[in-house]
Amino acid sequence: MAIAGSNSFVVINLVAAVASLAASASARSQHMMCPSPAFLGHHHPQVAHRQQQSSTTLFGGFGGVSSKDKKGKKKKGGGQSSTNKKMTPQNAKKAKQQLLERYGGDLNIGTQERIDKYLNSLEPHLKEAAELYKTTTQFDALIAPMTPADRNRLIPPVQFEMASSDNAKLQSLMEEYKLTEIDLHNVFQQATWDASADAKATQADIVGGQMKPELQQRIDKACSFVVDATKTEGAVGKILDVGCGHGSIVKSLVDAGLEEPDMYVGLDLSSEMIKNAVDRYGQARNGRTGKGRVFVADDFLAHDFSVYGNGDSNDIFDGVIFCSALHDLPDMIGSITKAASVLRSSGGKLVVVHAQGAQHVLGQNQANPVMVSRGLPTAKEWSEMLAEHPEWGLTLEHEPADPRSDGDLKCGYLTVLSKI
Repeated sequence: MAIAGSNSFVVINLVAAVASLAASASARSQHMMCPSPAFLGHHHPQVAHRQQQSSTTLFGGFGGVSSKDKKGKKKKGGGQSSTNKKMTPQNAKKAKQQLLERYGGDLNIGTQERIDKYLNSLEPHLKEAAELYKTTTQFDALIAPMTPADRNRLIPPVQFEMASSDNAKLQSLMEEYKLTEIDLHNVFQQATWDASADAKATQADIVGGQMKPELQQRIDKACSFVVDATKTEGAVGKILDVGCGHGSIVKSLVDAGLEEPDMYVGLDLSSEMIKNAVDRYGQARNGRTGKGRVFVADDFLAHDFSVYGNGDSNDIFDGVIFCSALHDLPDMIGSITKAASVLRSSGGKLVVVHAQGAQHVLGQNQANPVMVSRGLPTAKEWSEMLAEHPEWGLTLEHEPADPRSDGDLKCGYLTVLSKI
């Protein structure tokens, strides 16, 4: 997606970036950096490195609302933070102190150290490929908004030569080791979200799992569309949350009416996020009905969903939601294709929401194209994609507001599609 503004304005703002990239290229073998925790924002990432084994944990009970039965007895697997109540000042202070201790006294530094540890643990060929992928992606994003004349004026020839050499090395490694861009994108996704999982989950606990009121209302509205789909004719009572993080929207789904007999499947690339979700919402599932909650650490694009559909991998879920997640996925078209395939026909809902809006995501893309490769689809882009992919069987029910519009500022980003 093109960066807004005139070319001259963009070029002025990129001059410093050109110099920075040139300097970093000469020293890139020394250190690979992922985004700092301040960049991360509200988390719902999605897919794991394809060599990661799928990790599934099952549990029942739906937060504080359903963690007790009708007689008030606590159910098995209730989870330590299932009530989603804001901590008292004393408990919040204690939780913050314990969190800082786990991160070595500083969240930013501690998160970066965890990221570095993960990247340094990679096999040499994968570490080199990831480093080259990061460098080439940053360079491509840097020059993309420039005119040919501006590129020739601002980018030294040696920089183009280095970029060409890096790209050749990257392609060679990818061919030799059968790596894809999705694999390399997900190296950084997994490193970042694993490293920040404990901090994100604890910070959410402190405030009772609530965002700012205006942002929370936007999440709640999106969740209501998904839950309503479980109550229509032909519903199967199953919801898929892609990029579930530490269970960020479970409470919103419960508040919207998701009930104990239904099934919730939360999938995330980060095993550390999944561990935090299980810590908060328990580890039990109804053995007779097979329903309850399922948390999965796996690659969304590769995951076999037939286990939730009695052996059938199609028409499984009443609703699929990407909450602050679609822009993190490395293959947007592939992700929508997958979501549409597992969505129930005749009334299934596909919901894409980002409470902070499309413009916020464009800012993330500009700040770090390695983690966020593009912005969220505009209404026009959705219409074009739906025309190009009739096999999805989707219709646009609620159009998103355009970036920088009053609607995006006031309401955030929300797209709702229905399966024919």
